[in-house]
Amino acid sequence: MKFLNTKNKEQDLNEQDVLKFISIGDGVTKNLAIYEYNQDIIAVDYGIGFPEGDDYGVDFLIPDMTYLLENSHKVKGLFISHAHADHFAAVPYLLQELNVPIYASKLTQAYIQKMLEEKQFKSIKDGVRFHLFDSTTEEVTVGVFKVSAFNVNHSVPSSLGIKIDTPQGRIIHMADFKIDMTPVLDKPIDLEKIEQYGKEGVLCLVSDSLGSRTKGFVPSEKSLDQTFPEIFRRYEGKQLFITTISTNLSRMYQIIDAAMKVNRKVVPTGRSIDSSVKIARDLGYLPFPEDCFVDIKKAGDYNQRDIVYLISGCFGQPGSALERLSRGEHHDIFLDQGAIVVFSAEPSPPGVDVDVERVSSNFIECGAEVIDHTNMEHLHVSGHGHQDELSRIASLIKPKYFIPNGGTPVNLHAYANMVVAMGISRSNVFELREGEVVEFKNSNAKRGKTVEVKDLFYDGVSLSPVVIKDRELLATDGVFVVVVPIDKDSKEVSKVDVVTRGFVYVKESKALLGSSRDVVNKILEKNGKNINDWGSVKNKIEKEIQKYLYKQTGRNPLVIVHSIFV
Repeated sequence: MKFLNTKNKEQDLNEQDVLKFISIGDGVTKNLAIYEYNQDIIAVDYGIGFPEGDDYGVDFLIPDMTYLLENSHKVKGLFISHAHADHFAAVPYLLQELNVPIYASKLTQAYIQKMLEEKQFKSIKDGVRFHLFDSTTEEVTVGVFKVSAFNVNHSVPSSLGIKIDTPQGRIIHMADFKIDMTPVLDKPIDLEKIEQYGKEGVLCLVSDSLGSRTKGFVPSEKSLDQTFPEIFRRYEGKQLFITTISTNLSRMYQIIDAAMKVNRKVVPTGRSIDSSVKIARDLGYLPFPEDCFVDIKKAGDYNQRDIVYLISGCFGQPGSALERLSRGEHHDIFLDQGAIVVFSAEPSPPGVDVDVERVSSNFIECGAEVIDHTNMEHLHVSGHGHQDELSRIASLIKPKYFIPNGGTPVNLHAYANMVVAMGISRSNVFELREGEVVEFKNSNAKRGKTVEVKDLFYDGVSLSPVVIKDRELLATDGVFVVVVPIDKDSKEVSKVDVVTRGFVYVKESKALLGSSRDVVNKILEKNGKNINDWGSVKNKIEKEIQKYLYKQTGRNPLVIVHSIFV
């Protein structure tokens, strides 16, 4: 991938001493925020996004890295707020293009390092520059930025809020967070430090807004302490599967602790769960003895009432351990009649409700019983603060400017309305979309010029939006292939052929296929007897056939023009 720095010296002079905040992420997932001041850039988070139903064949999306690569000489560091995939899992793909220093907690570093062990990243693994960054480390100076971390609570330990001191003022960047004074594995959020920042003066608060439409406070993770003992009691003697987010180590701790107390061993099932358990045990988050775990390959040797499967796939992800089990295609597990499948995760988050419903239906068809938020309470608590938490943070920080972040447009707007009601001027609140920019200078802020942003799709290799467009055409209007035979010596054209799939019914469309050949032949005749510039002829055929087919049918198949030398 090659990028050119398109900025000129005049632009640089006009932007002197301006602090820019650039929102690259798409809202809820695919997080990336950029802070730029003169010749220095730092970024916060670089995570994956999840495909929508019309992103054909896409595994996930990664944030557009073009701006970072075009300004690579300025990029001084990437700070990761916490170990959730939508905040860190795109980092290895960025590192393939730009060896930026990574500032993250031990836990987050461990997850990134695990990804770097994959074959496609092994060539860059040893050169990655990790720096420990958490609430215990001292403030770091990165270019003009002075950056430090403070404790926040979320559904993964070691989640961080980030304080960024800049020449234009202080920014508080709070990615996903909630207020939990009795967390299972972590320290409570550092409200004292947050309040101190507010007293010292904050130019802008950039804050998670996903829970802004829900009243009250999020219950503590501790509130689920009795949930899993109750599940083990209620379903004693049953084959039992519990699924949760693979990085929710607090939830895993509660499940494993409850299992040990009823003498059930735990079977980590699925690549992401197994990896998380190993990382968490190595770092001391899951301090349970080795003999309380059973390898999935040996689980069949145990009476099923004596084990519990901690299984990945709580969002019904295609190909996950849970999804394969629901189809009867998990090679290491035989699903018992009357098995119990417990979902301890967010109820149907945006974009996955259909997958969850499909997996649940599969289990019901197999004779299992599904336990989720519809038939049992206290299975999950959110990692995102609700209205009372968000308003409390805003009141402690007292920012002059406010940027709601990490939510849908509806979430952003709800939080914006909250802070306006608290006294922040509406003109000082910026609800941003992908690529939008806020510029700060001399304690003032305004919208800047939007940065062009395009999604990077991934299905085993990086894909451009053009490929996705082609897949959409294939899925909706089919494909129309023109084959042009060319004599390899004389370059003369022989009989043109056309082939179609998923576009029209061939037996009933012979006239259309024949007239399409005529269109191609006319173009070839105008070109002359010999073809020396195949590229321009090919483009002409594609454009004319596309127009002709749309005029005749009202449809836009994917048109492919192919030459064969004979």
